[in-house]
Amino acid sequence: MEAVCHVGDDAVQRLHALGLVPEDIYTPLSRASAEARLSTELDSPGMAGYTFWSRCNRFFREQMMQEQRGWTYSNSQQILRCIHPSGRFAVTAVSASGAVGNEKASWSGDIRTKNPKGPAVARLVQRNGEQLPLFDIPGQRIEIPDVTEVPTWFLLYKSDKEGLSFELSMPVNMHGKYVDTWRERIILPDNPFRGPEFDIKRLDETVEDVAVDVPVEFKGAI
Repeated sequence: MEAVCHVGDDAVQRLHALGLVPEDIYTPLSRASAEARLSTELDSPGMAGYTFWSRCNRFFREQMMQEQRGWTYSNSQQILRCIHPSGRFAVTAVSASGAVGNEKASWSGDIRTKNPKGPAVARLVQRNGEQLPLFDIPGQRIEIPDVTEVPTWFLLYKSDKEGLSFELSMPVNMHGKYVDTWRERIILPDNPFRGPEFDIKRLDETVEDVAVDVPVEFKGAI
């Protein structure tokens, strides 16, 4: 399948085909950002980034598992999937680097996962690359795969001094330990997360230890 990037109205329509609306993306990102900003220099280094990742997945799940929406979830192999009611695909939030949210980015190499990934993600990406397009074919019997076989979209996000960038993309290959090749990208027309207040990366900057001088007075022996 040829790589494709959906933007503008086309991106919204592609989301609808997946049973999603833009608010399903905006809401978990917004709530996760608010939680990450509660971190301070007194937290463990990297706490803001970890909080954002965990909470973004949690809040997306909460959004999609509401009554009558019917999505489910799995933590199998430590991949935080939220699974469509059909069982035919899943979504997981993943931190990224590079040209996230830029429609002119190359389909391979310009965007990659921020952190190295292990064998479980490597197998997931390989299976994604072997899957057929995620559209129903009339009259075709749908086989629901095991959770570890489900094609999985990455809700990619990246923060910097300009704010938070994001897109929903289907990974299909990796080089070394980084996922960096995408078959399909969905870039929404609006980004409400502009500005330095959404720079989660800044919150994770290492704070140098502060040296404290404590005067010590030695008394003579009694």
